[in-house]
Amino acid sequence: MDLYARGIMENIQVLAVAPSEGERFYLRLLLNHVTGPKSFDDLLTVDGIHYLTFKQAAEKHGLLEDDNSIRDCLVEARSFRMPSALRRLFATILLYCEPSGVRMLWEENYPHMIEDYPSSSNVNSLYIMNKLLHDINDILQQHKRSIKEFDLPQISEGFEDMRAISGLIEHELSIPISDDDLYGSRVLNAGGTGKTFLYRTLLANFRNDGCIILATATSGIAANLLPGGRTAHSKFKIPIKFEPMAMCHFIDRTFRDMLGVDLPFGGKVMILGGDFRQVLPVVINGTKSQIIKASIVESSLWSSVKVLNLSENMRAQHDPHFSDFLLRVGNGDEPTIENDMIRIPDSMAMHWEGENSIDELINAIFPDLSSHMYDTDYMENRAIITPLNDDVNKLNEKAINAFPGEEVTYYSFDSVPDDTRNLYLPEFFKFHFTRKSSTS
Repeated sequence: MDLYARGIMENIQVLAVAPSEGERFYLRLLLNHVTGPKSFDDLLTVDGIHYLTFKQAAEKHGLLEDDNSIRDCLVEARSFRMPSALRRLFATILLYCEPSGVRMLWEENYPHMIEDYPSSSNVNSLYIMNKLLHDINDILQQHKRSIKEFDLPQISEGFEDMRAISGLIEHELSIPISDDDLYGSRVLNAGGTGKTFLYRTLLANFRNDGCIILATATSGIAANLLPGGRTAHSKFKIPIKFEPMAMCHFIDRTFRDMLGVDLPFGGKVMILGGDFRQVLPVVINGTKSQIIKASIVESSLWSSVKVLNLSENMRAQHDPHFSDFLLRVGNGDEPTIENDMIRIPDSMAMHWEGENSIDELINAIFPDLSSHMYDTDYMENRAIITPLNDDVNKLNEKAINAFPGEEVTYYSFDSVPDDTRNLYLPEFFKFHFTRKSSTS
């Protein structure tokens, strides 16, 4: 570009500008094609008409291609591309093509970009539009751009909260339902069924009917037993630690406030499950009365609870004497000796007579082990449980030594895959970028 100043002609270079820089790009375009401008107003004036933007002036000079080629590209893409690919293409056009009629392109392609979104009478059009804008904005933000920079509808306030709730519902509806859970009554006589079996059956049947039912537990281990299970803290975003009873009150107050219904849990049906015989609330240095008082049965919510008892021990249905013994212990009916201790029946105990007793225990639980070493059912239905890791290691060592044959130890090894298909030497990049810079 030639620049005249005080009668002296100087030759200067206008730096390259990317089309994504908007008006700056169009200003550079006009400077390179309009002859003899003396001011910005000269650049903005075409055929005696003054335009407000450099882009409009460039269009009137015929320096810009209209949106017809972009429109043809989108029309062609609609015929064979999935909606997700169409959304990415639309975002790419916004980033690099700088179309003049963004709003018109939006209206023409909007129905085609939302075809894979769930649609029902419960999903309104405003939510669908916000979801589309949000998805396109996610692509733009990867390139440091935003939906706010373009002539497009803006994302409604509060949509993120609404989207989070909708995402939770979509997740619940997507949880698979197994036939074993759905038709659980057919396998009721199988061993190892009880509270968890009942929970899984309820979850499967409600979800099969299209209902939303949230499965939560107070611990991650318990939550893993339920399809789609999560801890209550994770599901309901409880911010601080709570005891189980305090947690129930927290959820109760939250549901009442959110739903505006002054009923227990905002009128929502809650299914609470557990066994008071197994785990009582933990009260540090608490007395028996304090522990009982901390239980949910002492809560004001308990009067609204309808109690259903599961009395038959399905796991021990083939051993009624053991089942009756557990019920007597849990109900406090088993006779006690000093310090509230109970005596284990001789049929359930083995007398300790030194290290040989460990071998006898292994033989009692795993009889004829060498003949059943390849029997999966045999191994799965037997276990020795002990509270100390040292005892676990000792029992495992003795049980493994009982297997016939020579012991073989396998060590794991972590390594990076030796794949050279995507391996490039530094010289390749140096040559590639040097050549590109020299030719641009």
